[in-house]
Order: sequence, then C-alpha cells, then structure tokens
Amino acid sequence: MFICRASLNLKSAMSFGVALWCLLYLLASEGLGCSCAWEGPFLKVAPPSPLIVHARVLRHHGGMQPIMDVLVLETLKGGLLDTGLQIQMGDGMHCRPGMQDFPAGTEWIFALNGPGAKPGQGWALSHCGEYWLRMENGHAFGSIDGRQLEKQEMSLADLRLRLHYPIFKETFPGRIESGRVYRRPFGGRFELVLEPMPQGWEIRVYEKGREENLARLTPPLHFAPNPREIDGWQLADPLPDCAIPYGAEAGPENPRRFIFSPEVGSTIDGSKATRAVTPEEVERISRFGRGKLTIGNFELAPGSSGQCPGIKWLEFNVQLEVRHP
Repeated sequence: MFICRASLNLKSAMSFGVALWCLLYLLASEGLGCSCAWEGPFLKVAPPSPLIVHARVLRHHGGMQPIMDVLVLETLKGGLLDTGLQIQMGDGMHCRPGMQDFPAGTEWIFALNGPGAKPGQGWALSHCGEYWLRMENGHAFGSIDGRQLEKQEMSLADLRLRLHYPIFKETFPGRIESGRVYRRPFGGRFELVLEPMPQGWEIRVYEKGREENLARLTPPLHFAPNPREIDGWQLADPLPDCAIPYGAEAGPENPRRFIFSPEVGSTIDGSKATRAVTPEEVERISRFGRGKLTIGNFELAPGSSGQCPGIKWLEFNVQLEVRHP
C-alpha cells in the first residue's frame, strides 16, 4: 500500500502539491475497487458463461495477482485442451471472491469469466452472482435456482440436465397443408416436427444433432391409435367406412398430449436395449418434457375406393414445456 506523508502546510506550494497528488491517488485507487449487484443464482448466471467445470482445488498462489490451480474433473460447458487450469481470484480491485473460501482439496462447480470477473487473457471467477457451487458426494450445494445465500442441494446428474436443458414453456399457433412438413425450434436444443403421413401427420420431437424421435414412447404404445398420429378419419363425423387402424371406434382425444425426453434412444430404449420399456421409464420421460397440440379448424379431403379421408389443411395450437425430473 502506498502511504502519503506530507505536511499540509498550505504556505508551502510543494506541500500543497504533494497533498493534492495524494488525494487524487486515493480517489483513483478507490475507483478501481469492485462494486456489483448480485445477478442471481447459479442456473441463471452460469449458462451464459463460456466455461463451466467441475474441478478440485490443488493449490493457491498469493501476491498482487492471486491465482488458484485446479484439476478439471469434468467440463460441463466449453472446451479445454488440458485438465490443468488456473483461475484468477480476488485482489481487491476486481469482482472476484477470495481464495480463502476455496481450500485445497475441495471440489466445486465453477462458471468462469462471468460479468465483473475482468479476466484479461485467462480465466477468472466473478462474485457478482452464484458462479460457484460446492461439490460433496456427487451433490452440488449453494443457491442453485433460489435466493441469495439460500442453501440448496442437487445431484450432479440433475445439474447437468438443468444446464443443458433449461426449464422452458411456450405456447404458439400453427397451420399446415397436406403433404407439407411443419418445423418449430424450441427450448434451445429441440425441434417440433409434423411429419406427413398418407392421410395426415405424425408429431415428432428431435434434439439438435440426433435423428431419434424423442416423443416416440408416448403411450399407448400398442393396440390403439396414438395421440401423436393425426389422421383424417379421426376428425370425420360420423366415423367413415374405411380401414381404420386397430378397428378403433374413435380417434385420440383433442388436445393431443405427448411426452419427450433426450433419454429416449440413449438411456431409455436405446439401440442395445434387450427389454421392453417399463412404466417407470415412461413416467421419467413425462417428467422431463410434455407437449399438447390442440386441433382447431381443418378441412378434410374425401377418401376414394374405401380409403380413409385425408386432411387438406389444419390449424392448431401447441404448448411445450421442459420441466426436468
């Protein structure tokens, strides 16, 4: 710390100049300190951060520019070439926490280079929000999606889901004509698709980079028309005299309700599955994502030679939500 020592005898021009310089220096130094509001809990402030890691603290380096060495155990967002990482910590002039709160040997989830961290050329930890969570026994602790200083707990598996698939809810209208494909992105990583069928459309949900229909396990799975299938015969009144699947006496109810999850085709009913899907797995899918398509106005195209009627055009309203288990 610089200490100003000068007589404030105003009779001396030199002393006056030194005193004035000291005052300006102190004011400037005060202005370099950090002042920021708390921007929110981890799941609000962490997703925009360029790098999120699960790491173990190895050692501290003090001095004018405090640095913390960590071993990266898992990268939750972003990319690294090595498991070793240095994080710039609080020096009294930037909006970063002090190293004393992160003892060597402890594990944390760090969201790095958030607002206020002023990282320069490296990685830094901001204290302008809940940019870190303590890890113990596979669970994260801190203000995860709550208030400041609130102590919450969440498994690392669930935290991964919440980071990659933020909670989402949206309602929107749509219109489609016979033979056309309808596409609507939602939730950051998903896409709702109405895929043409001979007499209507199938409701599908895809995740970016995958070809799996995440809604295909919407019940009922056998022996009845599925609510994902929108056929012309289901909208006809009275029921037409044609080859109706399963000998059904009526189509699925309106609105059409469906479920989806990124687990479909991976941890649930994947390519190497050796058993049928369980009711518990279907329930888990429904806890992640749900959709509701309400059929509005439409026009049917009469069938010929015993064929069921098709749909010329269809207006609808869709509600989608990602909720998580």
